[in-house]
Amino acid sequence: MTRQETKWLNEFAKKSGQNFDALIKRRENGEPLQYILGEWEFYGYNFKVGKGVLIPRPETELLVDLAKEHCDRRTIVVDLCAGTGCVGIALAKEIKCKVIAVEKSEEAIYYLKQNIELNDVSDKVEIIQGDVLKQTRSLIKNEVVLINSPYLSKQDMQNLQKEVTYEPKMALYGGDDGLDFYRQFFSVWKYLQYASLFACEVGDGQAEAVCKLMIKIGLNPKIKKDYSGIERVIYAIKT
Repeated sequence: MTRQETKWLNEFAKKSGQNFDALIKRRENGEPLQYILGEWEFYGYNFKVGKGVLIPRPETELLVDLAKEHCDRRTIVVDLCAGTGCVGIALAKEIKCKVIAVEKSEEAIYYLKQNIELNDVSDKVEIIQGDVLKQTRSLIKNEVVLINSPYLSKQDMQNLQKEVTYEPKMALYGGDDGLDFYRQFFSVWKYLQYASLFACEVGDGQAEAVCKLMIKIGLNPKIKKDYSGIERVIYAIKT
């Protein structure tokens, strides 16, 4: 545990009235700091987090950066596998656009609803509870489609840091090579070529394989590296 984590937990204990030693014990046992605090920052905004929802990560901010380059307040953003709603809500805050957040997990939607209220975007963000692989609605011209799907491989899952094991497997595991979800996704989402922008987050070493899947459905993929130099976001722009 870092000195900064200890400081955050001490401040949280004073604010919440919880026992500091008990909080320290939870962290020492591997529980994510974000779950203990119950809130985490993404793109400068606060988001409620807890057991059952994926913790927002800095590299996912690349999806927001990319979308901001191609969106305005008239754009409809489709945020697939929305989780906490961090991507769509950040865009609703940044550019005042309409967002359709699609999420399957009831546990994740519990936090998604809280985060819409917390960030005062109830007039901008619509929730659709359902399986992304079954939400194959045709897309209109100005829609932007963003997705942060499960992409960890079997080997990745076997070597997870203890903190990550607390997060929902549904949001992490993508099959033996991590690409099961994307194989299914690109086979059923037939209308992506009509979106003004499609972008997805992928795991380390997966960029080439995902690009090939996109090419098969008529997209012209490009790659954006994250802050560590990893090919992290694959995207296609309608020309």
